[in-house]
Amino acid sequence: MLRAITLDYWDTIYLGAALPERGARRRESVRRLLAHYGAELAPAALDTLYKDSGRETGRWWSEEHRGYSAADRIQWMLERVGVRAVDNCEVLSATIREVDDVLLEMPPSLLPGAAEGLRALAARVPLAIISDTGFASGDAQNRLLAQDGLLDCFTATIYSCDVGHTKPRIEMFDAARSALGVSASEILHVGDLERTDIAGALAAGFRAVRIDVARESGPSAAEIVVRSFAELTTYLLGRL
Repeated sequence: MLRAITLDYWDTIYLGAALPERGARRRESVRRLLAHYGAELAPAALDTLYKDSGRETGRWWSEEHRGYSAADRIQWMLERVGVRAVDNCEVLSATIREVDDVLLEMPPSLLPGAAEGLRALAARVPLAIISDTGFASGDAQNRLLAQDGLLDCFTATIYSCDVGHTKPRIEMFDAARSALGVSASEILHVGDLERTDIAGALAAGFRAVRIDVARESGPSAAEIVVRSFAELTTYLLGRL
């Protein structure tokens, strides 16, 4: 029996493509923080530092399965230029806030049909999010859901920056199972990545559906691969 559904966030509910304007705002915030500590960088050097930090956090995600925060990424950049920040620094705190705030000011697009589909599913069964976070925090992702009137659809939101691990680590799925209060075999997880979402869910004892909207990912161990949120909604409602 299907008693709960969990969903990935990026490229499952929201399109995850990077927005250049959002990145530019965040780089400028980092520039101000570095300048506060006397580390003035030329634009090209700042751009290189910022991109290098993205590659490093990508390695944390893909190789170490490490859940990290904006503070972790910013601290990595500071260390690369020899800056030792004070934990209660007002400028550091402002930089971390701006990383989150920019997500709300320049929001990503919902997948077509996601809002309607989530509301229809939430009326039938408890939903939860299991999401790896990037630069922005889980709190920012929740605020975006609230901004779009969707946060109330979810019983729980599980984010890697809070758990300390990323998918496919079982800790992410166990946290959702515990929050939902049902057994793993009664939960179906929806996500777009075979390595993290599908493999992780199946290893945790969940069922799994892959949604291919942002990318084509080849063969899947999921019970079905859907091509739109509308198709996903129809499939899931037919099994509740």
